[in-house]
Amino acid sequence: MKPKLIFLAVLFMAFLNLKAQCNPTITSPRLGVQFADKIVFCNSETETLSTQTFGSYQWYKQEWTWQTPNTNPWVAVQGATSQTLTINGTDDQLYYFKVAVTQGDCIAESPAVMADGFAYALPAMISTMTPGTFEVVGQGELNVCNGASVKFDDAFPVLYGKHVWYRCAPNSPPPSPGDPCVINGVTGDTYIATQSGEYGFYACTEYCPDQCEFLGTGNFVKVNFGNWAFCNLGTDETKPKDNSLKIYPNPTAQFLYIGKESDKVYKEISIIDMSGKRALQKSNHRFNEPLDVSALVPGNYIIVSTDSEGNTYKNKFIKK
Repeated sequence: MKPKLIFLAVLFMAFLNLKAQCNPTITSPRLGVQFADKIVFCNSETETLSTQTFGSYQWYKQEWTWQTPNTNPWVAVQGATSQTLTINGTDDQLYYFKVAVTQGDCIAESPAVMADGFAYALPAMISTMTPGTFEVVGQGELNVCNGASVKFDDAFPVLYGKHVWYRCAPNSPPPSPGDPCVINGVTGDTYIATQSGEYGFYACTEYCPDQCEFLGTGNFVKVNFGNWAFCNLGTDETKPKDNSLKIYPNPTAQFLYIGKESDKVYKEISIIDMSGKRALQKSNHRFNEPLDVSALVPGNYIIVSTDSEGNTYKNKFIKK
């Protein structure tokens, strides 16, 4: 009787161990290097995903979306029934991957990982100006009051590392030594312009230092400083205020709510695109009214809100 009990106990422990091991996870060389649950490609190289040893495998992929939760279906990868799956930086970016496994009577799925296309975000620039100190005179061109400034930001600062900033359109990228358009000694993702010029940048991704992007002269912003008729930089200049307004939902596809109840009404709201062009403007906006931004082109925007006391708030939002 005793040997039989020992045998049953060993069999039971083996069964529990089998159950405990039916817990698949995905590993790969790039996974977690930049983001915990993502694989970021530098180019079109391949990457091999792998899981532990089980009886059978089926790999699945799901297309990425802004939506939460993701409503795109999980699709079985045709022929992907082995312990490993090879993906590449051209066809598989912006997809999630998971593997379903069986071991005996155990069936389980791994947590999902993402093949991220973030490393390929095209360069974009955000221009920020103080209301009352500038006017838009053309596509990508501003007249700005002497004594004021224009702040230029890389729209994807997490992505890009070392920058080269220009004050005029260069002959050709990458930057060459002695190029008079290069602003020497400036390598960060922000530049504040106080002199006339045509501004843009060239930057290399931090994760993939050999992958560099040029903003493109068509996206440079021309700034003309002068004593323009609209300038008012005296003691009654609009006072900048902390970005303390509630902006929601963010990102948004159609309606955006701005403000706080204590302010009641905002005398003026301006939405400015990355080139510095005013894309939308509204007067006497109440804090609890939706602002329809559905007509805006998807991208990053600055929203400048002036309350009834003349205080100015600046916030960023994303139009889906």
